[in-house]
Amino acid sequence: MPLSLNKLEKFLNGKGLLPKKYFVINNLIVYIEVLIIRTVDIFLLYIPSKYKISIDSGSNVFKLSYIELTDDGNIPKDYTGGMDNFDMEKEYNEIDIDNDINDSSYKNMAEKLEENYNHPVSLKEKDNTQQLREVFRQLHRLKFCVQNLKYKVCIIFKNYLCCIHRNDNLEGYRATGLSEHRKMKLMVTLDLETMFDKINSVSDDIKTIREGVYRVLNKNHVKNIRNLQNILTQKNNIEIFSEKILQKKKDYFETLEELEKLLLNLSISEKKNVEKLLEIEERYSNNGDISLSGMHSDIEKTHQLHKYETELNRINVVKQELITNIIITKENIENISLKTDNICFDNTVMIDAVIKNFTILSEL
Repeated sequence: MPLSLNKLEKFLNGKGLLPKKYFVINNLIVYIEVLIIRTVDIFLLYIPSKYKISIDSGSNVFKLSYIELTDDGNIPKDYTGGMDNFDMEKEYNEIDIDNDINDSSYKNMAEKLEENYNHPVSLKEKDNTQQLREVFRQLHRLKFCVQNLKYKVCIIFKNYLCCIHRNDNLEGYRATGLSEHRKMKLMVTLDLETMFDKINSVSDDIKTIREGVYRVLNKNHVKNIRNLQNILTQKNNIEIFSEKILQKKKDYFETLEELEKLLLNLSISEKKNVEKLLEIEERYSNNGDISLSGMHSDIEKTHQLHKYETELNRINVVKQELITNIIITKENIENISLKTDNICFDNTVMIDAVIKNFTILSEL
């Protein structure tokens, strides 16, 4: 339904609310940045798609381009390249401000999804892609603070709006022409219908929401630092783990060396036995006598051949066992070497990232 921007502005001004910026898609307003004069709080007013409020271009009007996200709020790999694995709902507690948050009218509104917007923004090869992904991860955690409220939150990063929609889905936009803020901004958001419904308490509610999010962030700051300190206490075990791995690899290599020596000795014995067999065959092949003495020679030949053939069979059985053990030992060496290399490399990269993050923290 079409609404008059002029009437909306007059209504807001009359309540001590000053519109500052307008974010539009196809000249229709999606968000309005509003200043609460009394508390000097800034919030984003969401205009549901069923309300058609148009606006002409201007210095305070910014066009939005939709950023494609997956259902769980991640940027698709086609765009860039996951979520945190701990219990975020437990860590980020909800904020209570009133008891009428589950009324049926709001449920009906929450079921209405935004229309698909054109011109999705590709984030390939952009320097801020990783940072933007981290913002959405953070927003995914923060949504548990407000999951049962009509108020949501939005993080503005550079010229990106990363918002929790009123249905608790995540959505992102790039605002063309908006100055890129180096500092991250946190804003409370609410939709037009909620604002009309709560106009007498909206200023205090937004302050309560903001302070509640501050408390959650501060609480988790302390908790996360404590967890990190506990992790860092494990640094004394790194050398112990490393020595154990090195000793295990040394044992494998020593075992492999012994097995290869045994295999070499078996091969030498095998060669000698084969030579003996050939020698016997050659010696008795020259004897063509079919007399009694010749029969005696055949029996003697058979006996000698059986002796060396039996030894060759025994050598072959042991040799096969040795070969199997050598293969297993080599697999163990390769497995422990490759896994150790991967773990050490990944940990080095992650620790380097942690150090860089603490450098950033020290500069705040």
